[in-house]
Amino acid sequence: MEYYIAILLALAFFIYSISFRQLARAELTGPMYFVLTGMVVAAIFVAEFKINQPLDQLLPLVELTLAVVLFSDAAKTRLAILKREFKYPLVLLFVALPLTFFATVLTGYVLFPEMGLLALALLAIILTPTDAALSKGILEAKAVPLNIREAINVESGLNDGLCVPIFLFLFLSWQLGSWQDPMKMLEFMGREVGIALVVAVVITWVATRLIQYSASRHFFEKTSSPFLILSLAIVNYAVAQGVGGSGFVAAFIAGLLFDHLYRPSKDMRLIEQSEHIAEFFSYLIWCLFGAYSYWQLLSIDLSWEKVIFALIAATLVRVIPVLFSLMLFNGLNFKEKFTLAWFGPRGLASIVFTLMVLDSADGSLSELATLTILTSVFIHGITTRPIANSFNKKSRAKKV
Repeated sequence: MEYYIAILLALAFFIYSISFRQLARAELTGPMYFVLTGMVVAAIFVAEFKINQPLDQLLPLVELTLAVVLFSDAAKTRLAILKREFKYPLVLLFVALPLTFFATVLTGYVLFPEMGLLALALLAIILTPTDAALSKGILEAKAVPLNIREAINVESGLNDGLCVPIFLFLFLSWQLGSWQDPMKMLEFMGREVGIALVVAVVITWVATRLIQYSASRHFFEKTSSPFLILSLAIVNYAVAQGVGGSGFVAAFIAGLLFDHLYRPSKDMRLIEQSEHIAEFFSYLIWCLFGAYSYWQLLSIDLSWEKVIFALIAATLVRVIPVLFSLMLFNGLNFKEKFTLAWFGPRGLASIVFTLMVLDSADGSLSELATLTILTSVFIHGITTRPIANSFNKKSRAKKV
């Protein structure tokens, strides 16, 4: 059976590779394609294969992939650009993000008061991070204003790292069965983040010095350069986890430090090449999520409350806080503000968080998270190209 699954996945990747442009024209993004692939595989092997059986074995791979994505996203942030164009990302991160979190909790409480605030808070932090990979068409559309694209990309790169400590604390509270007191939260956050910070600073500083030494003496082999980023992300994650810190936070901080300590613009290819490897594994995770979603949909007691929550959590709980946060900014017209508000799709971080709590959380929490992520994948995937094209029409109209 495993070989047949491998054949189907290999064929799916082959078809995706040779028809990438046609799939894009058909409004079928990579995450949409591989979620559907996972569903098809699950449907074919539904009688022989259950997602909860291999999940414990696959979770380390899933976590390592998120660590690499966190590192590369942070390393692509370009702190120099952030210093110049800081206002929109900062508003999105420190005003809109908390508002989105509380709006998700409120929506859940109105529809599912029986779940309790702790479970709803855990659900909200699972669904708060955004993933720019799902709106890649917007980021690559030159007609979309540069400050909009940078804001979406920077926010997506940074909000995962900001949400991780909160997720870990809420997950710990959930496992212990009750809210923990504020001092314990501060102690937990300080330990997780503090250890991660020390690990990231030491390892990244030593690594960048070694990279600079190697580069100055032409020890680099171009074909192996992508492994620099992958190995640096993984070693930061693994060491931090091993000594009692947060590996995700360490990978995120290490990416920021790598951008600051080493990367000149000519070495952007180090990030880009490693991203192709990380993208392959992230698509495997989308396949895994598609298979898991299929079994969830088979067993879920689908109600109108769950459908409404998924629709609101994927859209309005982000759109309204972002539009509210941008009210004081006159440099953007409504369409640009709405574009910033709309493109907050839930992606890899939300999937990893969902899989991490799968064994500990009740069924409603994982069902609502799964429905929301699925809704986001398809709603944001389908709307990316039309919104990007609308900016092209605007540009042509100005020329005329």
